[in-house]
Amino acid sequence: MLYNIVTVFLMTTALMPPAILQYYAFEPLLKHRQKVLVLGGYAVLYLMELIFFLYMFIWGPWEHSFILYKKVFVIAWIPHFLWAVATIRPYLFRHLYVFSIRAACTIFVHTLMALILLAIFHGDSSRPALSVAIYPAQWLFYIVCYMALMPMLRRYFNEVFVKYRHLTTHHYWKYISMLPLFLLLDMYFIMASSDVLIMDRMLLPRSILLLAFLIIAQSIRTGLRQTDQTLKMYERTENMTAQIEASYDYTHSLLESQNQMKAIYKKRKAYLDELEQLIVSHRSQEALQLIEEIGAELNQTKRKQYCQNPLVNAALSTYLAKAEALHMPITVKAVIPKENTALSSDLAIVLSNLIENAIHASEKQPGSHRALSLLTICQGDILSILVKNRFDGTVALDEDGLPTTKVKGHGIGMKSLSRFRDTYDASVLCTCEDGWFSTYIRVPWGESSPS
Repeated sequence: MLYNIVTVFLMTTALMPPAILQYYAFEPLLKHRQKVLVLGGYAVLYLMELIFFLYMFIWGPWEHSFILYKKVFVIAWIPHFLWAVATIRPYLFRHLYVFSIRAACTIFVHTLMALILLAIFHGDSSRPALSVAIYPAQWLFYIVCYMALMPMLRRYFNEVFVKYRHLTTHHYWKYISMLPLFLLLDMYFIMASSDVLIMDRMLLPRSILLLAFLIIAQSIRTGLRQTDQTLKMYERTENMTAQIEASYDYTHSLLESQNQMKAIYKKRKAYLDELEQLIVSHRSQEALQLIEEIGAELNQTKRKQYCQNPLVNAALSTYLAKAEALHMPITVKAVIPKENTALSSDLAIVLSNLIENAIHASEKQPGSHRALSLLTICQGDILSILVKNRFDGTVALDEDGLPTTKVKGHGIGMKSLSRFRDTYDASVLCTCEDGWFSTYIRVPWGESSPS
């Protein structure tokens, strides 16, 4: 009985590394509640399978054999996979891709381990005489080998799913995941329909299959890296263009203000003489009216100061001026410190994109329904930002909760926001409720920020 318990325990445990890999592939994207739910479900499934297998081997009709193990492993992965798909959403086609890669590794490791152990525990007959020690040894070696592969596979999936998640879409994975899956199905049906051991004949085909999967995996990673580099170059070009335009507009505005001040300075003697005449003539009301006119003229030379941060203020001045030119009601209350130059530059780009998107969205609304609000507040080392605009339509959000669009040439601003969030460990929340589209950002600010 001890032999059955140990062997069944190792066999049931051997089902878990692929299931854990399914979890690790998405782990950085999951909230704490999801992580607890997934791992808790795995624990329940493990106990249920352990009890079932113990019963079938100790009191039931099952006996240890490679053929039985093969049949068990053909279906035993299904509960773990379905639980992962149900609790880690919405990543169905990514799940299929992970399953294909992990299954190819499972098949190859099982085949290799079995052949090695058959060579060790062999007899003199034409067919190996299996020692009872081969079965627990197989499961133990399989667990060790799979756990050795786990860090490499985990890093790969975290890279293509997490690092490059702003590059891929649901449709991308829907098509790309089918290729390894269909390659795997051929091998799967061979395993399911064969009642004899053919591992010695399948080592080469399974090695070729694993090699094909490695090439596919590397092709996907290389393609995403090249796409990411291209997108970064495009973003830099767009951002530099936007910054140059904003700087030009801001400089042009300052020059206009300077020219207005020069004009007022030239008229200063005339103003003073007229004001003196009015005072001498005791025409106080007219004197006050002239002072107010001079004050209004001076006020026109002032450039609006939205915040103390010069980089962000220049961006806000440029893009909010566009909203004012469209006679759009604007509410602005911005408190952004001067510190953190690198973060200030990227924040200026993000706010420029958000305000520009808000202007475009508001333009689609009736005149009486146009409005734009910007509110920022700095509490301790956290800067909170809220950008709102009127919008009565619906907004499609991607898997990260950011707006998505199928319009060619659009969406760069949201990808820039996604990169800003990842770079500075920021939190971003987008909502569309009660006729308002809102983007809320919380980002560490100050010496403790990731910049």
